[in-house]
Amino acid sequence: MPHQYTLRDAKARLSELLDLAAAGSVVEITRQGAKRGRFKLVSMDGAFGQRRPGALKGRIVIPEAFDDEDPDIVADFEDLRSSADSR
Repeated sequence: MPHQYTLRDAKARLSELLDLAAAGSVVEITRQGAKRGRFKLVSMDGAFGQRRPGALKGRIVIPEAFDDEDPDIVADFEDLRSSADSR
């Protein structure tokens, strides 16, 4: 059975929860009685994977229109600016 803590208790006992997770226990965090997160450490070898520059080359495509302005978003910001000026 997982160890269950409220968010407040988890903040106060973070070091202890880290030790529990490192020992293989599952730690659950709740907020207002509802489960919000479940933590279990998988490995502790000090390496989180080596970054390989270019590893995703050819697997990610950025559309030509990526940086184009969206007229709806621009209009929303202009509306916000004009309503702030009228105050």
